[in-house]
Amino acid sequence: MAVAGLGRLGLWLQLRHETPDQPDAPLPSGTGPLLILAASRPNHAARAQIRAMLEKRRPDLRILETSAGGLPDQETDRAAMRRLIRRAEPFAVLLLGTELPAALIVSAVELGIPVIMGEARFDRSEARWSLRAGMRRELLGMVSTLFVTDIDSHHLARRIGIAPGKVSMTGPVAEIHDPLPCNEAERSTLAELLGGRHSWLAACVPPSEEDAVLGAHLAALHQSHRALLFLVPTDPDRIIPLQERFEQNGLIVARRDLDEEPDEEVQVMIAETNAELGLWYRLAPVTYMGGTLSGDDELTRHPFEPAALGSAVIHGPFTRRFSTEWQQLDGGNAARLVPGPEALADSVAELTRPDLVADLAGNAWTVSTGGAGVAMQITSAVLDALEDAGQ
Repeated sequence: MAVAGLGRLGLWLQLRHETPDQPDAPLPSGTGPLLILAASRPNHAARAQIRAMLEKRRPDLRILETSAGGLPDQETDRAAMRRLIRRAEPFAVLLLGTELPAALIVSAVELGIPVIMGEARFDRSEARWSLRAGMRRELLGMVSTLFVTDIDSHHLARRIGIAPGKVSMTGPVAEIHDPLPCNEAERSTLAELLGGRHSWLAACVPPSEEDAVLGAHLAALHQSHRALLFLVPTDPDRIIPLQERFEQNGLIVARRDLDEEPDEEVQVMIAETNAELGLWYRLAPVTYMGGTLSGDDELTRHPFEPAALGSAVIHGPFTRRFSTEWQQLDGGNAARLVPGPEALADSVAELTRPDLVADLAGNAWTVSTGGAGVAMQITSAVLDALEDAGQ
């Protein structure tokens, strides 16, 4: 009882101020059903995907985004929010992310409008004894359908008293990337030339990681003497020094810029640019994402590129450029994290085993392409609310 009282007190303090009457905010044109959509700033990719799915299923749907100009304060202005909802007559409110706009949620619930929340992530602060945490728990209790991104958030939602029937763990709405293209005739020719040899790709490797890649390939050759490395440096001017460095270590090198082929004797194939990454991702069962080992990651590629094309992914500890995507892959046992050059060599050697590669690549494909499924689950909940409203 005391915990609930704390939440109600937090809400009263949040909503006790009212602003003078303001001009009516513009509503989307048309006569179709209206959805109010509030997306936290980091969830713009999810917002775009879900919006596109909704509009495809219901072309007459009108969507009012709370980020649009001229709308009342969705956090504190309860009276203005009530006026907006009465005028707009939405069939539902959709929240994406962790933010819980109090005035919007309370006003919608008071007027009988269901609130659906997707892309929700929670941490231990939700269970604290504080006004803010109590208010958030009170607001979460008003949400009719809650989709969380991870198991920890699911446990916390249950711990703070969300009814089991309201909360589902879907995973995040991962950003969907179209597969990089390649020349299919050339892919087929090269695949036949490789003849089942184990190959791996080091993509967009900065000079600071060239020695680590060399060491990793020597380890791979020790494990599988026919192993082939596709190497894409970040700087085309490094091709000749790289060729010399690898040949000094007894390796046979072919160069893509000279139209050389990776025949049976070749152990390293150096590509001039990243323009053909779609080809190398398809040919190489394993990809190391350059820049993640040293932190020299200005040109590091998006990790879903190889993942979506069936290549198992290895990366170092520097993942700030695509931190959310790396968390999704690591959390789904869909990538191999290596802390340094020795671990890179060990992983590349170990991943000459087809069974390990298949498991890792399969998980990576699932994570990198699963965003559409999660977005569809959230979309379906919105469309169910539309049906319940008789629209």
